[in-house]
Amino acid sequence: MPWANFLIFVVGFILLFAGLRRAFSQPAFYRGKIAGPILTTLSVAALAFFCLTIFSLGKHLPPSAQAPKVGQKAPDFALSDTSGKTVSLASLLSTSATSPAKGVVLIFYRGYW
Repeated sequence: MPWANFLIFVVGFILLFAGLRRAFSQPAFYRGKIAGPILTTLSVAALAFFCLTIFSLGKHLPPSAQAPKVGQKAPDFALSDTSGKTVSLASLLSTSATSPAKGVVLIFYRGYW
């Protein structure tokens, strides 16, 4: 759940209403009677679209049936690191007498393209 985005929207609405109050207090200077309601409508529409996308359309994503479950051992794989060298999961998890046991955190970004 993108809670940080909701915080950004709250701050945006506080600034929006402060700007509307300022625009309607001096409409000749800020043109508040025209631009204020238009920008307010656009801001509310953006929030409604964000909430629709997160709460409604996000529930229609297909389930991730092949993703490993929490605590399940990940299958071995090999990927390139930032320098182009191939690194495998087994090499990251290998331990020797001189190095302590290692751990790997795998993060799966669920997407639907």
